[in-house]
Amino acid sequence: MCPQNLNCSECGRSFFVEIILNIISGGLSGALIVWLLRHWISERIKESIRHEYAQRLETYKAELNANMQAALHEHQLYQLRTSLFFEHQRLAFASILSQIAETKQKWFEVGYDSELGWQGQVSVPTGEYNKLKKAYYDHQLFLDQDCIFALDLVLEAMSDSFPVQEGDGTLRHRDCEEPYERLAFLQDQVALLFQEKIGFRVSKETKTELALLGAIRLLNRYHFKDINLPVKGKLKLTKEDNAFNAIVKAGNNKAELILKLKEFKKYLERDGFFHEALEKATQYLNVLTNGKEAAK
Repeated sequence: MCPQNLNCSECGRSFFVEIILNIISGGLSGALIVWLLRHWISERIKESIRHEYAQRLETYKAELNANMQAALHEHQLYQLRTSLFFEHQRLAFASILSQIAETKQKWFEVGYDSELGWQGQVSVPTGEYNKLKKAYYDHQLFLDQDCIFALDLVLEAMSDSFPVQEGDGTLRHRDCEEPYERLAFLQDQVALLFQEKIGFRVSKETKTELALLGAIRLLNRYHFKDINLPVKGKLKLTKEDNAFNAIVKAGNNKAELILKLKEFKKYLERDGFFHEALEKATQYLNVLTNGKEAAK
């Protein structure tokens, strides 16, 4: 007998509907469970990612802060070193300029007579010359190449006043008026250069003028027949050429001066000797060619 007094066909339909409803109900429950699981897993993944990124962010912040502290510390040390170097450099410049002025004054005192005027063969006082050399060597750590070559010109002007020993052992006194005037000119130029180095003035003229003077005197100083030194013609210096005139000659014939310096430099590099002259020629070329010679 069919339950509830239903005939067989009705019973079959009822049973079939019940099965369909159970399937639908089960499917909906399963879908809900799947959706809940997916949502839970998604949230867990998101939370894990947030946690991981939060840790990474904290680590990055800590590293960034440490790097900033290290950079700040290094900057403070650099500022301190720069300040100390600047102060030492300022004192070095003052000491050297003071000694140049004192040397020039003492030279004038021994070389100038109120009645006879300048005594042309009186060389720079040896004691003052040695004091300047000592000041130069004591402070050389705080001098760059420009300052070193400028002071080399100063010392060269003084040493050009010393007597020359002849082959027979006798001393030949030289005319000291030009070296003295050259020193007086260089005194002002070195002071201007030092001012540029500590930021009191901005100009390249001083360095260029010193390079012109040094270069033309270099080409008139050395004797190498292979390359026709000392120079002849427009670059040749005479006894009448003071420092200013030498700079004018060099400036008016700058192209020829540079070509001859390059030739001299190549000759010295091939020869392997006269390192000081090679160093000077290279430095003067670097200044006169705006550093292009250094790249070669």
